[in-house]
Amino acid sequence: MLGATVHRHIYVVLLTLLGGCMVTSVWASNLVWVLLAANWFFEGWSRPDGRRFCWLDRWQTARRSPLLHAFVALYLCYVVGMLWTSNTAHGLGILQVKLPLLVVPVVVLTSRPLGGRVRRLVLAAYAATVLVVSIIATVRLLTLPDLPYRDAVPYISHIRFALNCCMVIFIAATTRSPLSTLHSPFPVLRLLLVLWMLVFLALIHSYTAFGILAVVSLVLLLTSYRRWPFIVLWLLLAVGALFLVWREAKAYYRLVPQASEPLPALTAGGRPYIHLRDGIIENGNYINNYLCPDEMRTEWQRRSGVAYDSVGDEGYTLQPTLVRYLNALGLTKDSVGVCSLTDAQVADIEHGVANPVYLDRNPVRKMVYVMLFEREYYVHTHAVRGFTMLQRLELWQATLGVIGEHLWTGVGTGDVDDALHARLAATDSSLAGSGKSTHNQYLAILAAFGLVGTLLLLFLFLRAATQRSPLSALRSPLLLAWLLTVLLSFLTEDTLDTLAGILFCTYFLAFRTPQCTNTTPSATESE
Repeated sequence: MLGATVHRHIYVVLLTLLGGCMVTSVWASNLVWVLLAANWFFEGWSRPDGRRFCWLDRWQTARRSPLLHAFVALYLCYVVGMLWTSNTAHGLGILQVKLPLLVVPVVVLTSRPLGGRVRRLVLAAYAATVLVVSIIATVRLLTLPDLPYRDAVPYISHIRFALNCCMVIFIAATTRSPLSTLHSPFPVLRLLLVLWMLVFLALIHSYTAFGILAVVSLVLLLTSYRRWPFIVLWLLLAVGALFLVWREAKAYYRLVPQASEPLPALTAGGRPYIHLRDGIIENGNYINNYLCPDEMRTEWQRRSGVAYDSVGDEGYTLQPTLVRYLNALGLTKDSVGVCSLTDAQVADIEHGVANPVYLDRNPVRKMVYVMLFEREYYVHTHAVRGFTMLQRLELWQATLGVIGEHLWTGVGTGDVDDALHARLAATDSSLAGSGKSTHNQYLAILAAFGLVGTLLLLFLFLRAATQRSPLSALRSPLLLAWLLTVLLSFLTEDTLDTLAGILFCTYFLAFRTPQCTNTTPSATESE
């Protein structure tokens, strides 16, 4: 039997590995959390100080941890929800995926909290891993021209990875370096790390991450943590971002002379123009003016071997892609416009690039132009398919309809997606059958468990927040930042539907300080 000290070292090593694996490998993450649970189990039979290590002490610790009660209740809700679900196979799959939601809190909340220096070393290793992955993703974006930004992060979803980038920013702003006792330029390095993460989040178009950073930084400023990192971060986000967005939006809507009336009736070749005058603007031009489909088709087939009516691998039809590309360049959508394209621009259109701005090295410009085009298209056509935020609005509306039909007990663990798409089909939504989920963790829980289960969970987590537990640790800016990041991510994502999201929501419980834990004083240590 290994000694308690050896088990403790294994615990720290596995925590370090788990922090790295949750942003690099699903398979390795599963292996590490299982090993973490196994080490915790066998540690229970070690004999420090000549006596059996207390399973009873662990039980007493668990009894005094309202946060652990809430996590256990959350998993049990998924178990109980199997009683009235009809899609049993999907429900069992959900229970398997969410098992770390039970195991990781049990292990870390009944284990001794990490000492200050060890805690900083483990966090530094986690931050270094996120930094390396962000560099790999950036290299991929810069060297693979056809790579969608959603696929830039090679290991996990770019949305989940963005949450980890937010945490690295908060770690840099709230945590001292393990070598902070030495004379070194660590404050400058932390600032550079923050700046890099902000640039990277712009590269992967993470609107959600910027919203989370702005809200959390403001909350930390309004609490007792009036430290310069939060002031700098808030100024960077609020002043810098607003100025950049305003500048790009102004350029987007600055109408070019071609957009002004009167509009010509005929092309240079004598064919009639179509001017829809529907008001959809992109790059200062009205997209659906100056249209001559016959000339575009003829000239395109002369310039390219890709059919005018073809559909690309990403689901984009070439014809509207060509129209938008010509419009963005300020060219007419006729033979003259197509003839004016260079061979490189023809290749861009063949690969589904609808706006040359999307190939721009300026990440802010790309973000703003994508967001404004989605807004323009939705305002004038009410179409949502293919548009990230607009799709979410329709999914949320459909989920609210499901909740209204099953208000008290919900539809059960395995039936949320089925009920959602049945509702979308009933309303003739273009998203019906698309396989998309709710994209809101609060609504997903309410749809699965109804008011009864949701109010129970709300009570338990609020109870944990108001009592002595990690959630009440307002003295710890890192834990507060993590908690707010998790809660805000629930607004736009089903964070608990993937292993990476579940680990993000449980891993940082291990970094509670001794002052914020329910563990008895004899069980704490200063590592």
